[in-house]
Amino acid sequence: MPPSNPSSSNQANTLTIRERALYYALFPIFVIRLIIAFFRQNNQYLHWRQRLALTYLQVQRATFPENLQTSNLRTGQVVKNYCTKNKIPYTAVILTDINTESKAGSDVYAPAPSLHFVTPVSATEGRQTLLYFHGGGYVSPMRDVGYMPFVLRCAAACKAKEVVFLEYSLAPEYQYPIQLIQAVAALRYLLKELSLRAEDIIIAGDSSGGNLAGALLAHIVKPSPYAAPLDLGGRHFRTVLFISPWVKMTVDQESYDTNDGKDFIDRVQVLGFKKSWNPNERDVWADLCQGEGAEDVWNLVFPPSERSSSGLVKKAMVTAGTAEVLLDSCQSFSRDRVKAETVPAGQETDFSVFDGKDFVFAECQGEVHVQPALDTAVCYYEGTMMRAILRWLESV
Repeated sequence: MPPSNPSSSNQANTLTIRERALYYALFPIFVIRLIIAFFRQNNQYLHWRQRLALTYLQVQRATFPENLQTSNLRTGQVVKNYCTKNKIPYTAVILTDINTESKAGSDVYAPAPSLHFVTPVSATEGRQTLLYFHGGGYVSPMRDVGYMPFVLRCAAACKAKEVVFLEYSLAPEYQYPIQLIQAVAALRYLLKELSLRAEDIIIAGDSSGGNLAGALLAHIVKPSPYAAPLDLGGRHFRTVLFISPWVKMTVDQESYDTNDGKDFIDRVQVLGFKKSWNPNERDVWADLCQGEGAEDVWNLVFPPSERSSSGLVKKAMVTAGTAEVLLDSCQSFSRDRVKAETVPAGQETDFSVFDGKDFVFAECQGEVHVQPALDTAVCYYEGTMMRAILRWLESV
């Protein structure tokens, strides 16, 4: 996972001579720091490849300015490049009718988003479609390593015939609630234009993408003032997956302190994401745990056990690593909103424990934020979070 090379066409077109000079000046420092930090990494629960990926991100963040840390490739270009390289069928659609999603009087302009359709090599004749929302604090596109292989593994596990990636607009240029409006448009397109049934759509997202998945569900049961309502006609989603979701806008949880330095994100970075995205913290479509009316909203999405047959979602998984700063908020969301059973997991776990669980929180020992994306970036496929997710998806 090398830092983005400024001499590549996409990077060269955006970096000044001064910025490129800074990159090359800092690169030797980055390499030295990486070697030292890797041998000092003491997370005993991680495989050496996992420790390498984690150390890489920590050192990259400490060494390079933000504009030199990631590629400037858009999410759509990342998806297209990966599919072209691996000879995977791919198409894209621009949702030009997005303006109809923003309610009159809301004073919100939402650019037309793109949907990227990928037919996995593992595609079956089944009906399942995986709708995926990527993370990145709402400020970054999908990374060009890690994400695509991981999501395609998820598609294989749940026997999806197709994966749909939403390329939503990024903050700070496009702030809350633009992404929610675009997600509503994406789901409406799948339901109305492609005639998919809700029960055949698996919704998944990581980090801010997990926030967006939750916001979309909340909008369905309690329409926001920003986008037109979505009527599912009494139908339900069969499966929703939240991977290290960003569910609270506050950063006063204890795990921000106990896991500071263990994860590759921290309180300062999360506050930076929030400042750029600029959500209304009172909205349940932004703060999934503490927004106004959150309890009522999530009781409709994930009803108490005695009313489980009436919920919007039939099965859901939330994951978090015990070394990530979002751990406490993920625990709260899974316990209080999803009403999920907590299953601690580690390398020695018999992952059949996840078979048949309707609502489950996988608490993964020693792992960090969105661990599976880090794992696939270094070709490691035995991580706890990844194995828990894939095993559960195989059984839903």
